[in-house]
Amino acid sequence: MNSTIDEINSYPFERLRNLIDAKQSNGEINLSIGEPKHEANPKVLEEINEQKNLFSHYPPMAMIPELKSSYKSYLKNNFKLNNILDKEIFLVGGTREGTFSAIQTMVDRKKIKRKPYVCMPNPFYQIYGGATLFAGAKPFFLDCKEENGFKIDFDSIDHKIWQECQLLVLCSPSNPTGSVMRKDELCQVVELSKKYNFKILSDECYIDIYFQDKPFSLLQAADEVNSSFENIMVLHSLSKRSNLPGFRSGCATGDQKIISSFSKYRMFHGVSVPLPIQRASVLAWQDDSIVQKNRDMYKEKFNLAENILERDSLIPEGAFYLWLKVKDSESFTKKLYDKERVIVLPGKYLGSENKGINPAEQYLRIALVHNIELTSKALESIKKILNNE
Repeated sequence: MNSTIDEINSYPFERLRNLIDAKQSNGEINLSIGEPKHEANPKVLEEINEQKNLFSHYPPMAMIPELKSSYKSYLKNNFKLNNILDKEIFLVGGTREGTFSAIQTMVDRKKIKRKPYVCMPNPFYQIYGGATLFAGAKPFFLDCKEENGFKIDFDSIDHKIWQECQLLVLCSPSNPTGSVMRKDELCQVVELSKKYNFKILSDECYIDIYFQDKPFSLLQAADEVNSSFENIMVLHSLSKRSNLPGFRSGCATGDQKIISSFSKYRMFHGVSVPLPIQRASVLAWQDDSIVQKNRDMYKEKFNLAENILERDSLIPEGAFYLWLKVKDSESFTKKLYDKERVIVLPGKYLGSENKGINPAEQYLRIALVHNIELTSKALESIKKILNNE
């Protein structure tokens, strides 16, 4: 057996099942999973049926030309990136698979003793930590604390950490906190990457879900600082943007040397995206109207949360998670399920203890993915438990 498996914590949802001992019932409202419930564009779904004969063919690992063209138009229209080369783009089976594969690709095992760190935000999407250990590297956690707006304080990081860093993993808008990195922060990390020669992987699967200024992409920062994508790679997905989590359809863009190695790695292990889904994805990347509807509906639900919970400043900069502070996230989660049959995720399962403190210990991640009626009902249940804390 691979001994690395023993080093990795159980996945958050396994820990959650053990905590609440969930028994499926018709009355449950599950707000623990970031699975969009808004309707997808019917034309996108119809396209799968139109192309269903293509399920009889093995899909290529690389994306079909029409999909590449559609995604390049998305990058141009949303981030003003006009000169993306074909060899700077590759297909991924959603950002989960893409993130895991990218970390395996971007960690250099020959230099593991000299540069052992993969730096990442804390709390974080747990794939980052697991993938780092499987790559033979070591996570270095950059705490995102409430007093700093749940952002990484790059100015406080000792230069010795950067000297030992091989890869910096970012997520903006953040899962789980919803914080968004500013343009100057992204340009700063590109400059740090140049100075200390580490790579950057940015998970931008929530970049189209925002409630203030449109988020800046690491691709834009790299283009501005370097006039190239040297040492960086960015992941985008249709799961959150287009309400298509079951498609497992995403794209990677970045340094053509990284993309070349990434594609070679995935040729040996990756699962490609079926051709009917690739064809439907062409339409999804072109559809910005559904994204605006998403933003409007999520904003409405966050406003509802502020009203029902009688708390201000609950609306994040991006993503669709309510990052709610409570006394004890595990205890609250269990009470909420036992008494109200509402499921949320303890924030501590998304964080790691660092210098004796888990910065996510007192928080709940609550995915506001359901319709207004279910969301309202769940929020009223949460209010009941809050009032009895």
